Amino acid sequence: MKKVYNKSCFFLFLIAWFTCVPVIYAGEKLSFNTCWKFYQGDVGMEAIESSYDDTGWKQLSLPHDWSIEGAYDQIANGTDWQSGFLPAGIGWYRKTFVYDPTWVAKKVRIQFDGIYLNSEVWINGHSLGKRPNGYIGFEYDLTPYLKEGDNCIAVKVDQSKPLTARWYTGSGIYRYVRLHISSPVHIAYSGVYFKVDTFLQDKALCAVNVSVVNPDKEKIRVISCLQDKNGQTIARSIGSEDTLFEDKVEMNVVNPERWSPESPVVYTLICQLEKEGKILDEVRQLVGFRTLEFSPEFGFKLNGKETKLKGVCDHHTAGAVGAAVPEDILYYRLKLLKDMGCNAIRTSHNPFSPEFYTMCDTIGLMVLNEGLDGWNTPKAADDYGNYFDEWWKMDMTDFIKRDRNHPSVIMWSIGNEVSKASQEVQRNLVDLFHSLDTRPVTQGGADPTRGMSVDYEKNFGMLDVVGFNGNGEEVGEFEKFRNDFPSVCAVATEVPHTYQTRGVYRTKTQWRRRDFPAPWEKKDPIKWDKFEKRVFPIPDLSEEEFFPEEKAYPYYQSSYDNASVRISVRKAWQRTCSFPWLMGEFRWGSFDYLGEAEWPQRCGNFGIIDVAAMPKDAYYLYQSLWSDKPMVHLLPHWTHTGKEGKTVPVVVYTNCDSVELFLNNVSLGIQPYIGEQLIWNIPYEAGCIEAKAKIGNEIVATDIQRTASSPYTVGFSANKLKLKAGSSEVSRLELSVVDREGVLCPYASDELSFELDGPVRLLGVDNGDPVDMFPYKQPRCKSFRGKCVLLVQATDMPGEAVITVRSDKLAEKKITLDIK
Repeated sequence: MKKVYNKSCFFLFLIAWFTCVPVIYAGEKLSFNTCWKFYQGDVGMEAIESSYDDTGWKQLSLPHDWSIEGAYDQIANGTDWQSGFLPAGIGWYRKTFVYDPTWVAKKVRIQFDGIYLNSEVWINGHSLGKRPNGYIGFEYDLTPYLKEGDNCIAVKVDQSKPLTARWYTGSGIYRYVRLHISSPVHIAYSGVYFKVDTFLQDKALCAVNVSVVNPDKEKIRVISCLQDKNGQTIARSIGSEDTLFEDKVEMNVVNPERWSPESPVVYTLICQLEKEGKILDEVRQLVGFRTLEFSPEFGFKLNGKETKLKGVCDHHTAGAVGAAVPEDILYYRLKLLKDMGCNAIRTSHNPFSPEFYTMCDTIGLMVLNEGLDGWNTPKAADDYGNYFDEWWKMDMTDFIKRDRNHPSVIMWSIGNEVSKASQEVQRNLVDLFHSLDTRPVTQGGADPTRGMSVDYEKNFGMLDVVGFNGNGEEVGEFEKFRNDFPSVCAVATEVPHTYQTRGVYRTKTQWRRRDFPAPWEKKDPIKWDKFEKRVFPIPDLSEEEFFPEEKAYPYYQSSYDNASVRISVRKAWQRTCSFPWLMGEFRWGSFDYLGEAEWPQRCGNFGIIDVAAMPKDAYYLYQSLWSDKPMVHLLPHWTHTGKEGKTVPVVVYTNCDSVELFLNNVSLGIQPYIGEQLIWNIPYEAGCIEAKAKIGNEIVATDIQRTASSPYTVGFSANKLKLKAGSSEVSRLELSVVDREGVLCPYASDELSFELDGPVRLLGVDNGDPVDMFPYKQPRCKSFRGKCVLLVQATDMPGEAVITVRSDKLAEKKITLDIK
């Protein structure tokens, strides 16, 4: 499809894509994740041979991240404040499997969805290839080297140079592995490209391009059909009978339902290779239809409707499980964001797992898909910049072909705050992306005012959309950009940056550069008195600090939306909404993530949700700004022993018309909601404080905080209490230290121990404390601000599992799980 683009007017991308899900072949697609052997360390090249004795190696199932299993160390591990103080090094994996006689005359391929980092793979001693990029999936052909009887796959993962990123990455085969058994004539890896050439009022004209691996040049034809959610065929097309390597078929789809975050409607696309009435190969995938428009006048339209991107920046890891994220955990995290009102995610700063995009497609989350952090100048000493010149074209081609069919993907990003950015490299990347897809290309932090001249062609002339990072939060920056470049599309790729620690409060405003400077700011010559004029003021909530005891914790920041870099959450969103030409914002970040934190921190406090996936107060602030579902949330907690009579600022977030506040059943008045947070200054007294939100005169939402007495036992909530045996299903148990009435004790720090009895295994523990560097695989965890999280996974056997939670001063708690 032709792209219409003019620097003096808006450009339009009219696109429809389909969702990739695990593919079904006419042959077989086998999970290849169990019964692997692992050794942490370098054993030498003897390990590639089938005869090598690996009986002393650890047996495990994939996905696997060995770094998350290690202990934090400031020096010995070789990693740093950026990469997270956990061990890296070298790891070896081996898997022995028996040749199946039915594979004769078949093609056998192995697919890795991601290995971090510098992987090399062998089969029976024969090298299959190397890939330095830790985020790109790839496939190797095993067929020429297979033999009857036992066969052995060996994988070396080399992170011996450990400073490979500016965040915790994980180490090992941390994504899924599969075997593909098919005809020698088959659809190529990522070989289907589906797009809509034309949208008419009552139908869509679609094209399906299929790449075929055809070693003997057999004449085949491509058949494609589309099914609705009920399995009814709504479109079908048959290609020519003399196809060799590639074919394009067309389909007319009458009145397709449009995909959107509110209604993520998908269909099933079936592509087949047929010869003389026999199906040689078949691929089934979900598909979706939608239109995208990008303009410097109206910003962004989805299906013809002006839409603001309510986005977050996300990393690929997930706290206690590191980079090896089970699907249940990934889904839980994405659902949290969706329920907050989020409609878009930026993949910072690398390709994510295939399951991530499938979930975004089906949950309804748009994706700004970022393929790279930097280019050919390393940002961390050992990062991908050392391999960029040799590998960028192959890696980015594989990235685009893998993901270009997802309806959730609305834009590509070629980098983030790129060091020594070259116009030539930028042009090469953009040209490649445009040659393979029609969606627009942006770049995080490519804004012209970040220490660069305002030469359009030099700084961002190759880009379709300009991306603003930190300085998009500064006074006057968006206005200056709009004045200088009124015909250029823009999005806030990293705005805003704010800080919170769950359960921590300060009533006096704190600024990072002034009060808790980042490592790079400590070396920055710009002092606070110079920088202050560039930030948007955040007034103190009180003249005297209500929580002076929190000054003892320099690594914790306030949950009042008053700890920031340049701007508050509220002001940032107000500004985003005030500029029609700005497509929206992706705040930094979604969840706290390991790395990018100075010792003794394991993670920073950038997230809306903590590293253990427990929401902070900012979660509810965003819900009030981004969600239409009636809600109300009040803060802080209501346990302030010894502060009776002192005035505490009570803040309320809502999206309703008004809120009435009650203290011990006495009304403290009604405040209308006019787009700002609501504040009551109340002399503290123990008891119950309640917020009642109204639309008109009807109460539609309430929130209550109660004063806790002494800790007594443990309460819990769970994402699921029934698991399937032999699956990777996970029960996430959020544990709370509570008093006899079940009220959370917000300062509790009791250590909880866990005894697991039955068919479950410990997957990890966490508490969200940024300075608690405990082992994640131990059966105990200290509660932080009254809470911690236990993750357990089903084993192969069915039965009842009982988890006993104990602590020295608390009543014992038993939790029962049903493993079917």
